[in-house]
This record gives sequence, structure tokens and C-alpha cells, in this order.
Amino acid sequence: MGATRRKCKRQPPMIQLHSQELLLLLVITLVDSCQLVKSSNEFVLNTPDIEATKWWIGNAAQIATHTISYAQLYTSDGVCHGLHMFVVQLRDTKDLTPLPGVLVGDLGKKLGLNGLGNGFIAFDHVRIPRENLLNRVADVTPDGRYVTAVKDPSKRFGQSLGNLSSGRVGITGICVVNLWSSISIAVRYSAVRHQFGPEGGSEMPIIEYPLQQWRLFPYLAAAYVLEYFSQTLFLDFVKFWIAKRFGDMEDRIDEFGREVHALSCAGKPLTGWMARDCIQECREACGGHGFLAVNGLGKLRNDHDPNLTYEGDNNVLLQQTSNYLLAVFADYKKGKSVSSPLHSVDVINDMRIILSKRFCASDVESCCKPEVPLDAFKWLLCYLLQASHAKIEKAVQSGKDSFSARNDSQPYYCRSLALAYIQCVALQNWFDVCAADSTPLSLKPVLIQLGCLYGLWSLEKELATLYQGGFCYHGSDSKLIRDSILHICSQLKGDAVSLADAIAPPDHILNSPIGSSDGQVYKRMYSAVVTGPNSLQRPSWWREVTEYPVIGSLRSGKD
Repeated sequence: MGATRRKCKRQPPMIQLHSQELLLLLVITLVDSCQLVKSSNEFVLNTPDIEATKWWIGNAAQIATHTISYAQLYTSDGVCHGLHMFVVQLRDTKDLTPLPGVLVGDLGKKLGLNGLGNGFIAFDHVRIPRENLLNRVADVTPDGRYVTAVKDPSKRFGQSLGNLSSGRVGITGICVVNLWSSISIAVRYSAVRHQFGPEGGSEMPIIEYPLQQWRLFPYLAAAYVLEYFSQTLFLDFVKFWIAKRFGDMEDRIDEFGREVHALSCAGKPLTGWMARDCIQECREACGGHGFLAVNGLGKLRNDHDPNLTYEGDNNVLLQQTSNYLLAVFADYKKGKSVSSPLHSVDVINDMRIILSKRFCASDVESCCKPEVPLDAFKWLLCYLLQASHAKIEKAVQSGKDSFSARNDSQPYYCRSLALAYIQCVALQNWFDVCAADSTPLSLKPVLIQLGCLYGLWSLEKELATLYQGGFCYHGSDSKLIRDSILHICSQLKGDAVSLADAIAPPDHILNSPIGSSDGQVYKRMYSAVVTGPNSLQRPSWWREVTEYPVIGSLRSGKD
């Protein structure tokens, strides 16, 4: 983010082993104004009003000493050059007192994640040295001139979008871990919990019931597919940073940044909502024991909840992805060939062929092949892209401005478009690795089953659009998709516990008696309950419910 130059006057000190000073560098996004004052060779960072105060800054509550602030850069001539990054000191590194002009504090107790000190920050004309501008992309000279090697403002913005993706890429990984944790607990418990059975026979493990399989196994499949998606997203983000750092792909680095931004803006909603729904389904699938705090699903649900809104509300983020897709489609409409750095949108080149296809599986066996869900999601992506573009164009032609036209096109169109795109990417990545020579042959069958289950289960939720657009046209198509989901669930029954064990965190991390890896569910839960605080003690107020007042012993008060 910043090139090598002389040390800033307030540049954060280096952390040294055995040092008594601790630097806590906080990376955040603060959209304020930052204007250069030529006479003092300083920038003035200012939060203009209460509404511009930045909230939910991790570690800002009590201990962060420095921040990287994203702010609109104004040179002394009043020209705004867009978002840039500045190093700003918040607190004294000796006693953690806020510096003059810096308002920083604690947001207070939250619904979950209370181990993280989220705070708020505002600046009142805080002066920082000119050298505190991180200047890899652009700089301001001592005489106040703005200089940059990237002349196109949109390309500079594209690189900034790539920078902002780091938080969403990280959250995508966190969501997948929460998905792992919850499904591991529920699958393990379902294998041990026995309930009901045929007349005259013994009780069956509830994992044997098709309803329990239908409730849980698609989430188990999602845990695998989305974990691989999360890995590839992280590696793509690393490639972007390496390319930016060493000057690779210099002519396309802005495209790279925009594509990574689009992927992360859809990846976080997909994994976040998937984990949210999985945690709740697992809580219910574990019955009353799932509601017990000691078994961890409640804490997992509360701690996961902020993933849906921080680093951007999921529904708003999806608009960023759909805007990217619509811009690519606009180029395609002009006759340009589509070729993005990560090739996630190259499928648009085959739009005419894809839209001519129809659902063609004739039985369960043919429906449980990778090309069925993958082709369907490619069709869904192209159909929604075309439909979203047409809806926006129609709104503009009717007299609406561009903002209103896009805003009115979010439900059922642009939002669904962004989700279809990221599902398509996730499935393509998964089936590519299933087909890779490096994947052991012995694992390929079960991995393909997981991908098909996840794809068909996700596709089943899109049946209305598939029929509306004509991809599905027989009444039996929806039945076949559902029959195939149930078929794969029954096929995975024997491997479900092993698949859960392979992704489950260690027991001391999972910290759930009913999700323990050794299967000793009731022994561990009993131990956790009876050793709990005051579990076997009578309450301190026991006399209030055992010693009754003597009748007539109370005197009535005077009127």
C-alpha cells in the first residue's frame, strides 16, 4: 500500500522482541475528507458530522493505537482525487490516551463476539504528516501536486476495491468454519442418538431417517464445496496482492481488483447465509440438547450473526457483484470478447448456446451427474443477466434515472443474478478439482456426490425461475431433482460421520459434548451438566419457597 520512503513523523514504531511498547495497527475503512495544507506540509483529516462517524472498528474500543484510514483526498487547490489510505495515530503508545482531535470509544455489549472490542472513531481536524499517505499508487509532492502512475481514476478505484476485499475474503473463511462446526456437531449427534424404530425392533439412530438426512446432508455437502471455494478465493486474493506488489499484470491489475471485489462481495453472503441456516437447522435437528448452551450451537449462532452485516450488509454487497456483471455484459453486447483475469465471467461468451439448452436428465442416475447442476446454474446466470439488463434498460427508457432503475431491479433480478454467479463459480471450482489428476481416484466418487447434492439442492430453490425462463418445462423435472437429492442423501449415509470427522475442528475447539469425536455423547454431556456451577446445589433463596408465613401473623396497616 505504501512505497519505501523516509519515516513518517508519527510512523508506528517497529515491534521488537522483549520491547515494552506494543503497536496495535488497525486496518479499517474511514471515509472522511483529508485535505493537504501546503504551508505546513500536512494533511487535515476531518469527520464532517455525526453521520460520518465510523462504527464497528475491531480493536478500536480500548487498545488500538493506529489506524489506516480510507479518506477522500483533497489537494490544496480543492480538487478531490478519490479514496486514498493514510496512517493515523489514535492513541498515545505509552498510556493509550486518545490524541487531540481523535474521538474514539467502545460501542458496548453486543449480541455475540464480546471478546472483540468494537469501537467508533471520528476526527476533528486531525493533522498528520504528508508522508503518512500510503503512496504506492499515488502521492502528493511537497509543493502540493498530485502525482500518479495510474492516470485513469476508474483504474485507481479498481485497485482500491481489491484492497478492500481482504476483510470479506477473511469473513468468507470464518463462515465456512462455522459451517463445519455446526454440521459436525449435528451429524455426530445424529449417529449416536437413538429414537423410535419398527414395531418389535430396536430403536434406530436418527441419522437413519431420510428426513434427518434431508435436513443435514446438503449442509454437509455445502461445507465441502464452499470450503474449497473459500480456499480458491483466498489464493486469488493473494495472487492479486502479489501482482500489485511486484507489478505483474500491470495493464490488467484494475480488472483483477474488480473481479476479486465481485467474488468477495458475493462469496461472503453465500457462505454467511449458508452457515446461518445450517446452524439453526442443526440446533433444531439436535432437539432439546441443541438448545443447551453447553453444547455450543447457541453461542455459535450468536457469534456467527455479525458475519452477515459487518464488512457490508450482504444484500448491499450483492449489488456490487451484479453491477460488475452488468458492466461485463454491456461490453459483451458491444461485441467485445469477455476474458477476466480469473475467468469467472468467461462463460458469458457462450451465452447464446447456454440459453438454448434445456433440462435434459431423464432419470435419477443421469440427474446425479456434475453437468446437470453446473449447466443449470450457467443457464440461470445467463438468463438472469439478460433479464436484469433488460429490466434496467426498460426502466431507464420509461424515464427513471440510472440509480432508481438499478434500485428497482434488485429483488428477483440483480440480487438473484449475483447469487447465481457465485454458485456457478463455486460449483465449477469444485467439479474442476474433482476431475483433476491430483485428486485420488478412491475419493472422486464421494466428492462428486457431494458436489451434485449441493448443486441439486441449491438448484431446487430456483425452480420457479427455471420454469419461468423455460429451462424446465416438464412437470416431472422438479420431481426428478428432488428424487435425486434424496437418492444422494441415502448414498452418503454410510460416509456421513467420516465426512464430518474430516472437517470437524478438534474437540477442545469445537467444545461441544454432543459433538465429541469419540461418540461418548451422553457421558460427556452428563459430566458437563453435573460439574456446572451450582448444578447440584440448592438455590440461595430456598427458604422463600419452603418456609410459609403463619396465617394471621401480619398486621393490617391503618387506612
